[in-house]
Amino acid sequence: MKTYTGPTLGGAVATIQCPDWCTTDHAYWDDTADDCFHQSEPLEIQAPRDRDSRRTAPPFPLLGAELRMHSTDPTPAAAFMWVQFSEDKADGLELDVAGVDKLLAGLDDYRDRLAKLRDHLARLDSERRR
Repeated sequence: MKTYTGPTLGGAVATIQCPDWCTTDHAYWDDTADDCFHQSEPLEIQAPRDRDSRRTAPPFPLLGAELRMHSTDPTPAAAFMWVQFSEDKADGLELDVAGVDKLLAGLDDYRDRLAKLRDHLARLDSERRR
C-alpha cells in the first residue's frame, strides 16, 4: 500500500495511506494530507470516428467515471463515484451505490436499445447494397 507524507491544512506534516485503487500522485499535486482525494484510474467512453471523414470525434470522453474518497473522512459519504458527462470538469455528479446502480440500469437499457437500432441499421444497409 502506498503512503503519502505531506503538509496539513494547519501547517504540520502528516502521513496517510492510500487505498490500493488510488492512482493519484499526491506529491505531484502537493496535496494537503488532511484534505485531499484518493482517485481511481478513470473509466472513459470515447466516441468512434465519424463515418464522414470531414468530422472528427470530440477529443474528450463522452462519459467518464472514477471512484473518489476523501483522505481523512471515514464516513460512507466520503466515498463516491464521480461521473462526468462533458469536457467541463465541473459538469458531473457524485453518486452513491444506489445512484451507480440506477445509472447502470439506464446504461444496460440504452445498450439494449442501441443494439436493436444497430441491427436495424445493418438490415437497412444490407438491403440498400443489393
